[in-house]
Amino acid sequence: MDKLELLRQNLSQYARLCVCFSGGVDSTLLLRVAHDALGDNAFAILADTVFIPRREVEEATALARTIGAECRVLILNALGPEQVRYNDKRRCYYCKRNIFTAIQAKALELGATAVADGQNCDDALVYRPGSQAASELGVVSPLAEAGLTKADIRRYSQELGLPTWNKPAYACLASRLPYDTEVTPQALGMIEQAEILLHDRGFLNVRARLHGDLLRVEAPPVDFAGILNADIIAGLKNIGFRYVTLDMEGFRSGSMDS
Repeated sequence: MDKLELLRQNLSQYARLCVCFSGGVDSTLLLRVAHDALGDNAFAILADTVFIPRREVEEATALARTIGAECRVLILNALGPEQVRYNDKRRCYYCKRNIFTAIQAKALELGATAVADGQNCDDALVYRPGSQAASELGVVSPLAEAGLTKADIRRYSQELGLPTWNKPAYACLASRLPYDTEVTPQALGMIEQAEILLHDRGFLNVRARLHGDLLRVEAPPVDFAGILNADIIAGLKNIGFRYVTLDMEGFRSGSMDS
């Protein structure tokens, strides 16, 4: 059976489903197919935290409207748990547990019989401590259950006309800081500003990694020449970084995990 059809069949078994929504490639496909299968009995909750750029929140809520699904925005204090604030190696576990618990409570108020996330089969191959939190709390992962990989999700998203089909992978802003470094709203704000500046110049697949007063920019090697621009460097330093560097190894998702 086609994986997309299997996903539809699996989703149609839920009476009322809440999708943990971010506007990324995975959760957008999940919300679209869930809405196709369940209509108004599929809805989204987006956790709005300091880890998510304002631009991402705005784009996600607009995207949910385009799909036709209800999207509730839940404002949360992601820096409440001490293990998140002080950024130990399992920060993502504590953060996801905090977020999923809040989403489940709200989803229950709204009559949901299940809460689903956007995990796919490829996520089991990389360091994802947040997956443990989802499993412990009973959050379901329909994309993974239907055997969808990231490549499948992009292909089906393109077939369905979703604008996210070629959207670069994204991770929360806290992932730009080394472990055991305190996460502060000021640091997250500086990282967000740096990435907005680079995105606005056309460099979409980048990470702004912060090491004290040093900014380490990760980008594909093909973009190196464009980023090594006096105006861009000056703009980044004006945000408040003392040093601006370009990582010669290029973009690596999860490079802080090694």
